[in-house]
Amino acid sequence: MIRQLEQKDKQNWSELYSGYADFYKVPMNTGVLDTLWGWIFDENHDVKGLCFELEGKIVGIAHYRTMPRPIKGQYIGFLDDLFVDPDFRGQKIAQKLINYLKSLSKANNWHGIRWITHSSNENAKKLYDKIANNTGFELYELKGD
Repeated sequence: MIRQLEQKDKQNWSELYSGYADFYKVPMNTGVLDTLWGWIFDENHDVKGLCFELEGKIVGIAHYRTMPRPIKGQYIGFLDDLFVDPDFRGQKIAQKLINYLKSLSKANNWHGIRWITHSSNENAKKLYDKIANNTGFELYELKGD
């Protein structure tokens, strides 16, 4: 079952999001977890959270938001994070979460959904190449002080 995250999900979500951070070798701490969790439930913040629940346990999460696409004068959905518990991979959970976002796209009048992944994330790219177009853009980042 796919649904929006609820307050009762925090512990289960924290474990999954920490696994996501581990995958990308990003240090995680309670400060970051609490900040993101707060954003998800703040009506004035764009970040939203979905989860895939099996037998009362969350096994997949997705964070998304509405994003302007200035060059087209349109809004799109942006998928920030997508993670499935390694024990539950191979069950098309990631694809189901993305398909759910596609239905949200229609409901929110978005003109598509975008996301990025690391070039080394071969398993994810196999799925993404089947269901979406690779835009060919490279991602650059300036670090703040």
